[in-house]
Amino acid sequence: MLTETVAGRTYDYSHNVGRGAQTGMGFNNPVAMALDADGVLYVVNRGQESISNVPWDRTGIGQRISKVSLGSQAGEEDYLHEFSRYGSQPGQLIWPAGIVVDRHNHIYVTDEWLNRISVFDTDGTFLRSWDAVQPGESTPNGIAGIALDANDILYVTDGRSHKVRKFATDGTFLGSWGRLGSAPGELDSPWGITVDDAGYIYVADHKNHRVQKFSSDGACVARIGSAGIKRGSLEYPTDVAVDPDGDVYVCTWNKNAWDRGRIQVFNAEGRFLTGLVGDAQQLSLWAQMTVEANTDYLKRRREVRSTEPEWTFAQPTSVVFDTINERVLVADTQRSRIQIYNKLADYLVPQMNL
Repeated sequence: MLTETVAGRTYDYSHNVGRGAQTGMGFNNPVAMALDADGVLYVVNRGQESISNVPWDRTGIGQRISKVSLGSQAGEEDYLHEFSRYGSQPGQLIWPAGIVVDRHNHIYVTDEWLNRISVFDTDGTFLRSWDAVQPGESTPNGIAGIALDANDILYVTDGRSHKVRKFATDGTFLGSWGRLGSAPGELDSPWGITVDDAGYIYVADHKNHRVQKFSSDGACVARIGSAGIKRGSLEYPTDVAVDPDGDVYVCTWNKNAWDRGRIQVFNAEGRFLTGLVGDAQQLSLWAQMTVEANTDYLKRRREVRSTEPEWTFAQPTSVVFDTINERVLVADTQRSRIQIYNKLADYLVPQMNL
């Protein structure tokens, strides 16, 4: 269903951007995204993961940040730049996991293996970094999602110590909350995180199959979703986004969830609205260029019975709401692309007089 209207909202599939690429004009397993104030998109590519002391080891070549101008509609996308590379030296990444951009267009990237937050400018120049794990901590750690509030406070999830940590943008540690468990306020492998316009923090509580909403001091004020196999239930949520209307978008990772929506949409009160399954019936601009440049690619695509299996999301990991263009961006991770849905405010279907 390319266009769906539910509870006064219309989600209209627009197009997709990207293709698989080790470098340039594409993505390599995109796992996180962030928009700057001008609408430029920064994408974290996880690529193939490898721990190696060999500096030229190409198994980690996918670990980079892509900078993309999406434009307002299909065909306007432009691959601007990419930066960072695989490694543990300053400015390098091993297991990049989350990204956010502040009001000064400084880019903060978490690294799940190094437990480090690295900061870059928009040209990709490395500025500074700090350790997310505090001295004396003995529990295993693996930082993941990162979000920023209006007061320039960073919130970082730690999926292995089951916490949310708070930092100033200079790296000063401001506190943490959470512990392993399933009671309200407890977490199990938290992943994606976002902050709404009112300053509430939403956490994708991955192994508890829910999203929790917190105040800035860590008090749990609401829970969204629950474990299950029906529409509106969640299975291993990886990320969460909130739009200016208060609608909540939850990205789920379970490979068996495509038929009821890998992106679950809830209203501000936590009532389920609909699920988005992925609707990429047309190749992206960059993928189409690749196919047209290779006659064998073109022949093989024309020989398949149906391309429908490639339309849907394949383990999407990140969701972002683009407030400038009023649209939902989904990192379709295993297909190395971004699917885009417009949220239309004035969608009307005129009655037909028969």
